[in-house]
Amino acid sequence: MLAGWKSATGPATCRSWDRAARSELQAALLAARVLIAHNARFELAWLEREGLPWRHLLVFDTMLAERVRAGNRPWPLDLGSVCGRYGLATKEPLIDALMRGGVCPSEMPEHLLRARALRDVETTAELARLQMAALDADGQLEVAYTRCVLVPVLVEIEREGMTLDGERVREEYARVARELGDTERALGELAGGVNLRSPAQLAEFLYEKLGFAEIKTPSGKPKRNAPSKRFPDGAPKTDQKTLALLRARTKAQREFLELRKRYGKLNARMTKCLRFYKGVVDEYGGTFRAQFHQTRVATHRLSSTARPLYLTQFQEELGAQLQNQPREYKRLFASPDPDYVVVEADGAQLEFRVAAFQGQDEVACRSIVRGEDVHRYSASVLLAKPESEITDAERTAAKPETFKPLYGGEYGTDAQMAYYKAFNEKYAAIYRTQMGWVHEAVRDKVLRTPWGMRFYFPNARIDDRGRCADKPNIFNYPVQCLATAEIIPVSLTYLYWRCSLYGIRAKFVNTVHDSVVALVHKDDLERFKEQAKLAFLDDTYGYLEVVYKMEMNVPLGLGIKAGSHWGEGKEEKFSKPYETVLAD
Repeated sequence: MLAGWKSATGPATCRSWDRAARSELQAALLAARVLIAHNARFELAWLEREGLPWRHLLVFDTMLAERVRAGNRPWPLDLGSVCGRYGLATKEPLIDALMRGGVCPSEMPEHLLRARALRDVETTAELARLQMAALDADGQLEVAYTRCVLVPVLVEIEREGMTLDGERVREEYARVARELGDTERALGELAGGVNLRSPAQLAEFLYEKLGFAEIKTPSGKPKRNAPSKRFPDGAPKTDQKTLALLRARTKAQREFLELRKRYGKLNARMTKCLRFYKGVVDEYGGTFRAQFHQTRVATHRLSSTARPLYLTQFQEELGAQLQNQPREYKRLFASPDPDYVVVEADGAQLEFRVAAFQGQDEVACRSIVRGEDVHRYSASVLLAKPESEITDAERTAAKPETFKPLYGGEYGTDAQMAYYKAFNEKYAAIYRTQMGWVHEAVRDKVLRTPWGMRFYFPNARIDDRGRCADKPNIFNYPVQCLATAEIIPVSLTYLYWRCSLYGIRAKFVNTVHDSVVALVHKDDLERFKEQAKLAFLDDTYGYLEVVYKMEMNVPLGLGIKAGSHWGEGKEEKFSKPYETVLAD
């Protein structure tokens, strides 16, 4: 194995990895204050495995810096592509071709490997210098800093992984398998031998036998696929999006839609989660890990992908990400140590609060300060009932609709459209601000945020009907970015280092959009809560003001749950009144 590095004042070094090289690199790390690397998370994980010091270093990741410059544009972010955009040397072609071909480095010419390592080190250092200058000139250096300070935390989260409760997993697997079989049989009986996996047979069954009305365009024509021999006027659509729009008028139609919806949900639970969970419990002791990504989502919030495991009982590799778990499956994750509890710290209604801040909407801020139930309000509009008459079940059912207007939601049932209109009228300042973003994007083809992020919409236009196809993304990107790519990473980073500084026994195991999950020793739980309040409230306010020059005058909120399993336990809610709250 070869290791390459350079200090700020010396030339690049490339050494065969042995005790002497390790000692030399350790001395260089201890003398350094900043670590520059491309995809630094990989380098830090390697340093951690080697037992080398790195936690004292501030990270500058050239891959993350380039992602900030790209905004939402899908630029290639490998080192060769990034260097090419700055006129720097790209990768040595022979070694690059061998690596892409799967050749082991031990089989490659050593002198070419050394040359490749030295060149990568030198060009990465020069790339960082050029990026810093460009970021500073564009007012984006602070955004890149925010991305980079999160990297050490993600290294720990990826190392820890999460642990499943074997008994609960097996019970849920058996239940879903049983219900899935029952639902599939019921669908088969209703279809009477029709192959529901065949688009042509499904189309005949839906529109001829069951008599569903086809979904139509605004001009009244049926939405169809290309013509075929069986359907010369176009094949009726049978995709999932179309099925979700079908409306039942008969008993048979209602039965089919209910069975189809149930089957889809159960099948997704089984294929996306439970088969993998059961395999992990049976064959890997119940713990699995995922890989986090800071460069894949247009809004710059985190995403994750599975680290696949080969499961003998299913004879294939399966995996599951740590984000976007079904909410009801949080209960399947437990603390592997009885002395530790699973704690979730959640930014309460974060995106709504962020939208209220961005729009300086006094009505929204007043609603937040008073603790008004926005989900009960949405249910009352959707169901045309007073809020006092809304049941808990009706409130829960309305949750998916509550914030759709924030993301440009306009169309749906009559009740949904009435709610979207009422939301935009009630929170008029938010709506005006977001429509201002639309006009800016149409005019400039780029939307610039106050904290430095830029989102590009090269094809944004207003069509003949007065609509903008990019409107949902234009509404969404600034809100989601500030909430989940800026605020939550800042809160998480502060909490991580606070726990380290004060000796709190906490292992960070996940972060999901607006929340942080950690295993905390029972004896340190109250201290952890106090540090969480400081991190999510005081520290975050201060960071936004000092780094981004933004005075957050809408109160942020925090909810904390602690229990033996993820998401269990009574929620404690906290909110720090700000000195200049908008609604005061």
